[in-house]
Amino acid sequence: MSFCQWKKTWCWPALLACTGFLAVLLLSASSARAQVPDGFPGNSPDVTQPSQAGSLRITGELWGRGEGWNWFEGDTSRRYGFGQSLLRLGITQHRNKFDWGLVVAQPSLFALPDNAFDPRTNSAVGLGGVYFAANGNARNVAGLFVEQGYVAIRGIDRNHSTLRLGRFRFADGLEKSPTSPDLAWLQQQRVAQRLIGDSYWTGISRSFDGAHFSSDIGHKTNVTLLAARTSKGVFQTDAMGELDVDIFYGAFSREFPTPHTDSQLRFFALGYHDGRNVLKADNRSLAAREADTSDIRIGTFGVSYALVTPLPHIGKWDLVVWGAQQIGHWGVLTHRANSGTFELGWRPPIGRIHPWLRAGAFFSSGDANPNDGKHTTFFQPLPTQQLYARMPFYTLENTEDYTGQVIVQPTKKLGLRTEIHKVKLHQINDAWYLGTGAFQNTSFGYDALANNHHRGLGNYVDINASYSFNPHFEVSYYIGAMSGKGAETDRLKGRKSGFTYLEMVYRF
Repeated sequence: MSFCQWKKTWCWPALLACTGFLAVLLLSASSARAQVPDGFPGNSPDVTQPSQAGSLRITGELWGRGEGWNWFEGDTSRRYGFGQSLLRLGITQHRNKFDWGLVVAQPSLFALPDNAFDPRTNSAVGLGGVYFAANGNARNVAGLFVEQGYVAIRGIDRNHSTLRLGRFRFADGLEKSPTSPDLAWLQQQRVAQRLIGDSYWTGISRSFDGAHFSSDIGHKTNVTLLAARTSKGVFQTDAMGELDVDIFYGAFSREFPTPHTDSQLRFFALGYHDGRNVLKADNRSLAAREADTSDIRIGTFGVSYALVTPLPHIGKWDLVVWGAQQIGHWGVLTHRANSGTFELGWRPPIGRIHPWLRAGAFFSSGDANPNDGKHTTFFQPLPTQQLYARMPFYTLENTEDYTGQVIVQPTKKLGLRTEIHKVKLHQINDAWYLGTGAFQNTSFGYDALANNHHRGLGNYVDINASYSFNPHFEVSYYIGAMSGKGAETDRLKGRKSGFTYLEMVYRF
């Protein structure tokens, strides 16, 4: 398909929904300082100053995205576009010993496709079908919910500690923010939200009801504890209620700065309980899964390490290692699984574009035998999907993902990032998994799809650009093209598919 044909078939229908929104924001965003685009390395961004009303701080965000999909429907394709928006308003107050905050969110979805499903399996063809099914098969839908409502008590142990009670957003891996910008980028983009994420990318997001304790021990060490229940949301605009899904999380993080290197080590543990009576997604027969009504109880234990260090005359290099082991029960099955990733990067000393070249390999275990009383598929409890699967046709479950990245930043306002991925299934006797964790009481949150007895899932290349006009207004564009392999299609030469979006955010 030529580029012109591609634009006519499925790019423009999605992007036109955001054109008016873009025009309004451009008119209102012409006179403030620049910041580093989100998702790109660089200097610390300027911070948008919130409005003040006495001791009250008032913030807001208006966000919109138009998406276009050219995706699989068996061995044919389906093309469609849709739009979404989010208005978020928040009010906080900072006192001597405590803070409180309230954030209200109003998401809307426009022109969702009602035909983005594979008739053979009834599985969604791209995320348009997921949004449509999650919202009662409505093509246009809106919601209103409390995203955050909490009280934060500071210094209860005479240390730099905070205890939050109520509803809040949370992501694993972000317990302690490093002082090094490069190390902070690695933490945010390559370590965080693999197990617990706020799913910010879907627009509707995910919150947690419970208690969150964080204590800084000196300037280098942090201890974090969390006990919470997850909310609805992610793809469903009715995000006010909560699910029978509990998490218990603890992490110990420590920075090791030296005159020449920056590094951070983290140990973490996560307990996950899912008591919803929904059909589980795994590689067993439908009858076996329907008969299994027992709860899921999984413990995850792991470590992550990130390092940035200079090399004389040739720039900086970086290292990221992440690994986790799981034990517990998957309903009536004994659960044992593991996962890990290894990444290397290099920042050559080229001042004009500030390039960053990176490569890595990831694996997560799969289940070789659906009838042996064991479940060995690594499970992502509540991740932010698109952070690692930038084209969201797979998850980090029963997967191998070999990745190359090139990041350049020609100016402080503009960031460019391209990635190439080779994605395979780790275990051929297991399923191909799609989803992003629990978000409603009527579905599991993941789909287990047949793989045609092939391990090859898909290869894709993408590019995205982010431009910050000022601290208030940012525009991002993404386009990716994929070659589907034997697990996705019966065609001998595979199929080509693609995904694009235009995204804008205005913060005030």
